[in-house]
Amino acid sequence: MNDPKVKAPTNEGVLFRLDPDLSLHRMIEDVTIPNGIGWSADDKKMFFIDSPSRNIFVFDFDVEAGSISSRQVFFRLSDDEEGVPDGFAMDCQGNLWTAICGGGKVLKISPEGKVVGEISLPTRMISCPGFAGEDLFITSAEEEEPEKYPESVKYGGSLFKVTVGVS
Repeated sequence: MNDPKVKAPTNEGVLFRLDPDLSLHRMIEDVTIPNGIGWSADDKKMFFIDSPSRNIFVFDFDVEAGSISSRQVFFRLSDDEEGVPDGFAMDCQGNLWTAICGGGKVLKISPEGKVVGEISLPTRMISCPGFAGEDLFITSAEEEEPEKYPESVKYGGSLFKVTVGVS
């Protein structure tokens, strides 16, 4: 795994699939820092985040074979935005609620890949949202640059709860 504190991230990672017979299969190669994976409610789409690329990818998923195909960019965080996509959760309407680590927010991204909502938080290092009923719990990490962003330090590592009206 890449550690940006040690060296600049490189695309040396791989997403593997482990079958019941314990055989391993390379599913996605040239990954830098994977931070989110999940499936649509009907199991026909797989979503995958590689944070440094700023992309959320979507694949066609064959649940019987466990195979993926047709890789496409579902959403790309623009280069003028701070942070990178990190973990995500999917609601019952098919929206992806995606943490923007280094950007201090969670974006609500529609099934069409458009931003339709945003939750701003009092720390930059947002890591992952998760649903419990209609509440979205949002984790954060310690601020990586405390001297540069002292206002972010106080709530770094906190857990936030926001009622969002969907589950």
